[in-house]
Amino acid sequence: MSAYDREELYDMIDDVGTAMLVTENEYDLRSRPIKGKLYRDSGEIWFLTETPSDKTAEIGADKQSNLTYACPEKETYVSMSGHAAICRDADKIDDLWEPWAEAWLKCDKDDPKVAAICFIPEIAEYWSSPESALVQTWELAKAKITGKKPEMGDNKTMIMS
Repeated sequence: MSAYDREELYDMIDDVGTAMLVTENEYDLRSRPIKGKLYRDSGEIWFLTETPSDKTAEIGADKQSNLTYACPEKETYVSMSGHAAICRDADKIDDLWEPWAEAWLKCDKDDPKVAAICFIPEIAEYWSSPESALVQTWELAKAKITGKKPEMGDNKTMIMS
């Protein structure tokens, strides 16, 4: 994976901001929106959470997780498979704490129910179509006439570790 591809992926993640975190319980997959902080130097994505909760129990039982980001307005989409872990490090919680956290979690950052989730991506795939809807329609019409594949943007899969 090139440094350019990695930075393009990170820019998409920062641009969207909120991900859907997918975990597995005993019987099925569960998704929920979660706002995280990307650390570009390590590639880790961290989230604040409350314990105990279904998501922390699911992460504890099966650390394999997925994050998805979507921005339909910009035609950018990201899916990342990796591992998640629960962390109670006070310095990390302090670093992640923002004004919304107290309102959302209904407590102070020193409360023992506050924890962080560290998501470590292993594989990432992204789709990016920077062209307008008009250009995309043109590409599809051109492909129909010429029989050639339309130029619809980038799709890349990357090993992250």
